[in-house]
Amino acid sequence: MSSWRALLRGDPLPWLLEKRDPAVRSLTLRHLLDRSPRDTELREAQTRVMASPPISTILRRQNADGGWNGAHYSPKYTSSHWSMLLLVEYGADPSDGRVRLGARRILEQLADGSAGMGWVFDKDHGASCYTANVVRYVSAAGYGTDARLEPLVQRLVHDAKKFDAACWINGELPCSWGYARLVWALSALPETARTREVERTIRRGVEFLLSYRPERGDYPATTGQSYLWRQLSFPLFYQADVLFVLRALDAAESLDDPRAQSSIAWLLARQDERGRWGGRAPYAARMPSRIDASKWVTLQAITLLKHAFPGPAERA
Repeated sequence: MSSWRALLRGDPLPWLLEKRDPAVRSLTLRHLLDRSPRDTELREAQTRVMASPPISTILRRQNADGGWNGAHYSPKYTSSHWSMLLLVEYGADPSDGRVRLGARRILEQLADGSAGMGWVFDKDHGASCYTANVVRYVSAAGYGTDARLEPLVQRLVHDAKKFDAACWINGELPCSWGYARLVWALSALPETARTREVERTIRRGVEFLLSYRPERGDYPATTGQSYLWRQLSFPLFYQADVLFVLRALDAAESLDDPRAQSSIAWLLARQDERGRWGGRAPYAARMPSRIDASKWVTLQAITLLKHAFPGPAERA
């Protein structure tokens, strides 16, 4: 089997390691080059990550109570829910007090009802994408075993088991966006929170995602395939595309499933002669900070390839 490096048409690593983009640099050192947490370069990059855009831009807008814009969900994509999602996606230090405060604030708001999410939780199912995003970023911030998170985990289990992740927004059809986010989120829970029921729910989601050809995107949808599906975008918020489905499968350690191979091949075919992938940030105009979407998409694509096609030392 070829190593992931042999599948690249060029060497994008110097580009990904540029110091002007410390978030991408830090994740490249950590995930692609396997640098130790004690590595000097990695430590320096991680320090710069928290003090540089896009993370510093988001943190600078945080209120003293840990929230953003005085609201939980609105406005998109700058209020508390979206800010926490972005911080985790950008690789913010999960032990940073501001990140942890943001997660605690959201747990408190959901527990006391002040988050204003009755439009989701007053229904007996649906909007798995929203619930999964909360589970993901709260867990990433170190609260994966917090008792206040358990109702959201159980909501995802219930949505999958009883309703096959159907959602009213998708005409009560099983939702690929919801299932992809669900798998991505539950796979991030710490081992002590991943009960048999949670593991079964992850497997159910993986089976749904792979029972179709992800690169074709022919999942049930009342409005047809999203225009985003076959683009390469970062960040996405509640949406999903081929790349995000592969990221979810990777989180669930399911890239070795033979049914994932055609989607991996689809992704491979979209690199350019420099070993890079072109990416878009479709919601950039509404985000707090601009990013180089192509760098992020390339980082994610290569991370997927590394996990799907490890070299000899990585397999050992």
